Amino acid sequence: MDIFLLIAFVTTTLLFVAVPGPSVAFVSAQAVRYGPKAATVAVAGDALGTVVHITVAAWGLTTLISISETVLPFLQIVGGLFIIYMGIQAFGAARSSGDYSAVANHKTSFWAGFFACVTNPKAIVFFVALFPGFVTPEHSILLQSLVYGIIFLVLDALSIFGYALLAMYAAQRVSARWLNAEVFSGLGLLGVGLGMVVKGVREIPSD
Repeated sequence: MDIFLLIAFVTTTLLFVAVPGPSVAFVSAQAVRYGPKAATVAVAGDALGTVVHITVAAWGLTTLISISETVLPFLQIVGGLFIIYMGIQAFGAARSSGDYSAVANHKTSFWAGFFACVTNPKAIVFFVALFPGFVTPEHSILLQSLVYGIIFLVLDALSIFGYALLAMYAAQRVSARWLNAEVFSGLGLLGVGLGMVVKGVREIPSD
C-alpha cells in the first residue's frame, strides 16, 4: 500500500462520512422508532450497498457506469416508494408510549438501508470519481480495493450509527413532550423517500 494515498483516503473518507445523507436520515428514523437494534440492522443494509459501490469501483467502471445512468433512477424511485411505505406504516402505528422495543421488521429495515445507500448519488460520485484515484497500479489493485473498502465500511457505519444514536437521544428528550416518536420517525422516512423519488424521476433519461 502507498502510505501517502492511504492517509489521503482516510482523511477524505472522514470528511465524506461527516456530512449526513439519506442513509443517516433513514437509520436515524429507525433508531427513533425502534431503537439501536433496528438501527444496527439498517446500518448493515447500508454496508451491503457500500459493498456494491466498492465492487463497481473495482471491476468494470466504464460499463457499469453507462448501465447505472439508465437503471439508477428507477432504483431510486423503487427504493423511495419503499421507504415512503415505511413512513406511512409509522404514522399508522403512532402511539403515545415510549416503548422502543416495539415490533421491528428487521428484513424491511435491512433492505431499505441497502436502497438508501446504493442509490445515493453522493456515494456513487465518491466511488466512481474519487475511489480509483487512491489506487495505484504499482500494488495489488484487489488488495488496495479491499483495504480501502473495509476502512470506508467501518468509518461510514460508525458515523451513521453515531448520528442515529444522537437522533434517538434527542427524540427521547424532545418528542416525549411535543411529538410522538412514531410520528417523528414517519416524518423522517417520508422526507427521505420523497427525496429519492423526486431525484429518480428527474434523472430518468429523456431519450
